Amino acid sequence: MIRRWQAERLEAMMRIRRGVNLTGARQTGKSTLAAGVPLPGARRYTLDDKAVRLVAQGDPHGFVRHAPGEAVVIDEAQKAPDLLDAIKMVVDTDSSPGQYLLTGSTDLRFAKTVRDSLAGRLGRIRLRTLAQGEIAGRGPRFLKTAFAGAFEAAYPEVDKRGLIHLAFLGGYPEPLAYPQGDRARWMRDYLGDLLGKDIRDVTEIRKMPVLRAAARWLLAHTAQFVTIDELAAKTAVSKATAQNYTEALKALYLFDELPAWSGSDYPLLGRRGKWMAADTALVAGVLGWNEEQVYMDPDRAGKLAETWVYQQLAAEADASDDFALSHYRDGRGREIDFMVERTDGALLGIEVKAGQVSSGDFRHLRWFAANTPGRRITGVVLHSGSQTLRFGEGFWAVPFGIFS
Repeated sequence: MIRRWQAERLEAMMRIRRGVNLTGARQTGKSTLAAGVPLPGARRYTLDDKAVRLVAQGDPHGFVRHAPGEAVVIDEAQKAPDLLDAIKMVVDTDSSPGQYLLTGSTDLRFAKTVRDSLAGRLGRIRLRTLAQGEIAGRGPRFLKTAFAGAFEAAYPEVDKRGLIHLAFLGGYPEPLAYPQGDRARWMRDYLGDLLGKDIRDVTEIRKMPVLRAAARWLLAHTAQFVTIDELAAKTAVSKATAQNYTEALKALYLFDELPAWSGSDYPLLGRRGKWMAADTALVAGVLGWNEEQVYMDPDRAGKLAETWVYQQLAAEADASDDFALSHYRDGRGREIDFMVERTDGALLGIEVKAGQVSSGDFRHLRWFAANTPGRRITGVVLHSGSQTLRFGEGFWAVPFGIFS
């Protein structure tokens, strides 16, 4: 069984918080992770079971009542939203730790029938699809290594074809071992189930074909700057409807909006977020791409490479409270794919290069460092190959293999 990076954090949080909301997309392994938390004598329920769900909906207060020291584990808790009000009443009068472990594939902050997401009362942990390091059976290492400047001289070689292959594998646990054709069908069925069933936990959607078209269009524009106006024009809906669609898709964890770095008052600084698909295999499978086609297409290869790197960085950042992710873009055309800010203010800029690296690939990182005084800044260009190369003080070319 794969040891998830969030396992230790989840167990620690259950020891100090009144409960934990373990959230994330369907099929990422939340139920498996929750089952592995040592909670002797816990009562465990899944609301995917209709009979259990009806009992929970009929008597929410009785359903969540527990003996002292007993934990209650509820899978897909958003399917009986009155349970959250009942849990709130319990934890407001009993502050003992480890009472509830809730899992759910919908962000409770956006679920249409949830009045209180229990923020502040329950801890919140997001489980993403598998990072490459989790698949390889080791802990997160890139961010801590990068901030320390303690790279190894070489890492396993991952060339452009190898990187594309990893992107096509993605990180959903079940289809990892599937042949590519079966994996692509799994992804299409998965998206269909989310948009046909789980979307009802988030919002009322009347034009399902339009929602599916919006999801496909956003998948095709992963790692790009997309506005609500553009999506509305593409799908021929109002701006308000397009906004509703994007919020619903984010609530199901199909997409993240990577925010713009805002640590400066530089007047030409861009403020637009960048849309990132939750998993590269979902992009490739739903859009019907093949590896050779992507290898020959710089635009698709670049989008998949950047999205794959985002998956790795986001999983590492989620496993710690020390890092915040963003991107940099200004009105002069200077862009940095990822900015990582540590809690002490140190900054890491990351560029993704699906090929060989040269000194010119550092020009925006160098400009940023020169124009951001008073901050400790490290610059990394991720590249194909196996050698770690130093391009001056604080600037490194690092192989993609550091993630494997």
